[in-house]
Amino acid sequence: MPHINRRESMFRIGTSLGSVAFASLLAGDTRATESVGPLAPKPVHIPAKAKNCIFLTMTGGPSHIDTFDPKPALNKLHLQEFTRSGETKSAMESGKRYYVQSPFSFHQHGDSGAPMADNWHHLSRVADDLCFFRGCQVDSVNHPTAMYQLNCGNRFGGDPALGAWVTYGLGTENANLPGYVVLPEVSDPQGGAPNWGNGYLPAFYQATPLRPMGSPILNLSPPPGVTANRQRSNLDLLKSMNEQHAGLHPQHDELAARLESYELAFRMQSEIPDAINLSEESQQTLDSYGVGQSTTDAFGRKCLLARKLVEKGVRFVQVYT
Repeated sequence: MPHINRRESMFRIGTSLGSVAFASLLAGDTRATESVGPLAPKPVHIPAKAKNCIFLTMTGGPSHIDTFDPKPALNKLHLQEFTRSGETKSAMESGKRYYVQSPFSFHQHGDSGAPMADNWHHLSRVADDLCFFRGCQVDSVNHPTAMYQLNCGNRFGGDPALGAWVTYGLGTENANLPGYVVLPEVSDPQGGAPNWGNGYLPAFYQATPLRPMGSPILNLSPPPGVTANRQRSNLDLLKSMNEQHAGLHPQHDELAARLESYELAFRMQSEIPDAINLSEESQQTLDSYGVGQSTTDAFGRKCLLARKLVEKGVRFVQVYT
């Protein structure tokens, strides 16, 4: 028997365990409740009422001081020059800057007495259903780095996005749809795809963007003449070949994530058409979301789609506008 040193022994053990783990990953049923995959639902430490999240990211929207965060001191400082005590964090801060007060008045609403700007005519009626968090700060005045800090907690990017953390911690409720979905504009937001990346988490937890125009996911439907049985056979062959390759490289999760994306795409063919179909919504619902009105149609459709996705079991949906 040939001599095997410790390094070679550990490599073979790791390879074997990685192969077994990878095979176990791909052996799960398509239903999330029966799956052993990384996106299967996971137990929580503390029971929670919230099961899903829709994160509305309105880039270029009104600031906090014009919505829910009154700053009375700004009224006294209005148009006075602003300085940072000689500290400059960005070239964009060069030149003179001035304090500017909010053009809106604030009043308290609901039993909670939440202060809201007067321009929130309808939202103020449900003030007691809202949770206001006034603890956010930002270290950047530049758009891409500020977006990274908003989504990933790090202005340099590279950390997992909020939706990736949620999916990592809780899994998803529907194995036939992605656990983390992003509904972007025609062009990506400032900073691009790292805003919804998995960072240093396994690649399973990155978001799946749905395109706002045309087919939401390119190449999801099979070519003409390709049956579901033929697709299944092709995927099974691809899986068996990649399992062998993955067994030699257990330290790389990208291949496992790629294979899972193939399997997910196959399952989505039957689930996604119904999830994105708005034609069966009542006219009252469409009107409530502003669908069909020129100024609100695009955003309203995405908000309605986000609702349908969480109703289908998607854990985290982020809407950009």
